[in-house]
Amino acid sequence: MPGPGDICPHDIAVLERPAPDGPFGAKGPGEMCANPVLPAVANAIFNAVGVRIDDLPITPEKVLRAIKSQGGARPQARR
Repeated sequence: MPGPGDICPHDIAVLERPAPDGPFGAKGPGEMCANPVLPAVANAIFNAVGVRIDDLPITPEKVLRAIKSQGGARPQARR
C-alpha cells in the first residue's frame, strides 16, 4: 500500500461548483469515493472489447456503436 512518501508532487485546486441538489450547494463526502470507479469501468470495457469510451455517461449504445465503427470487438486482455 502506497504511503504519503510514494505520492508524486501535485497541486490541489479548489473549484467552486455548488451542487444544485445538495443542501446549500454541498456534496456528500461519499461521492468522492466514486471517482475511481468510472475509469475502472472504461478500462474494463477496453480490455473486454477494445474500444475506448471517454465521454459520460457510458451506455450500452455507445459501446455498441464504437464496436461497430471499428469493425468488431478486439479484446485487449490476455489470459
